[in-house]
Amino acid sequence: MFWRRALSVVVLMPLVLLIIYWGDWLYLLVVLAAMSMMQVEYCRLAEHFTEKLNPVMPALLTGAFCLLAYFLPTLTRSLPASAVTFSFFTFVFIYVFAESIFRAKVDGELITVTLKLTGILTIGWVLGYHLILLRNAEPVGRHLIFLLIGTVWCSDTGAYLVGVAFGKHKLGTPVSPRKTVEGTIGGLVIGTLAGFLLGIFLLKGTLSSVNAAFIGLSLSVLGQLGDLSASLMKRTAGVKDSGDVIPGHGGFIDRCDSLIFTTPALYYYWELTRHLA
Repeated sequence: MFWRRALSVVVLMPLVLLIIYWGDWLYLLVVLAAMSMMQVEYCRLAEHFTEKLNPVMPALLTGAFCLLAYFLPTLTRSLPASAVTFSFFTFVFIYVFAESIFRAKVDGELITVTLKLTGILTIGWVLGYHLILLRNAEPVGRHLIFLLIGTVWCSDTGAYLVGVAFGKHKLGTPVSPRKTVEGTIGGLVIGTLAGFLLGIFLLKGTLSSVNAAFIGLSLSVLGQLGDLSASLMKRTAGVKDSGDVIPGHGGFIDRCDSLIFTTPALYYYWELTRHLA
């Protein structure tokens, strides 16, 4: 398993880094594709709680969130950003409820509405929307994305390796029974150190040592929380992985779960500290 994971990283990581470095429409297309695949996987998981969910409209609305973030600078030249964003939120809510109303069903339909909204907002807004905003946070967007994925990857890898080598005490959560206290601590320490070093190196002269250390620790904590949240979805649905697209890593949700909370957290922390500086 480890060598399959390592081989996937060796093959995919240079391509991912190149796409992040290039940015613009190529980065947008990759995020759109990844978010759409996550939505398809999520709809499959949701089928364990309700009838089959057609992933087409959820995937389209997820992609629309990414496009909204990409074109936000253009749209907000003549309109307030809040008006543009919240009008789209309103449309999503109206659409999801209207679709269920016109299906002329009642039994279990509220669960279906809730599952659809959760998937669209979590994948489309919380992750996809903020992945685009973070990369477009010029002039340091490229560096912020590198900081994000570098810290999260080091934290994930550290937790896995330390857990395998030294893990003896179970974390004690049924959500992920194989996780250990030692692995969790190892991930936090390695992720915090990685975030600190990456922050100092990538944002030299822009990010203070205190902010770099805080970002490293926060991303490590939130990355593990995102991983456990995805595990909660899968455990409740009775599956181990969300898919089998990436050898050794499972599906797109399995690979991107640590980014769900870390991406918006880093974006808003950067925006707040930038304006307060």
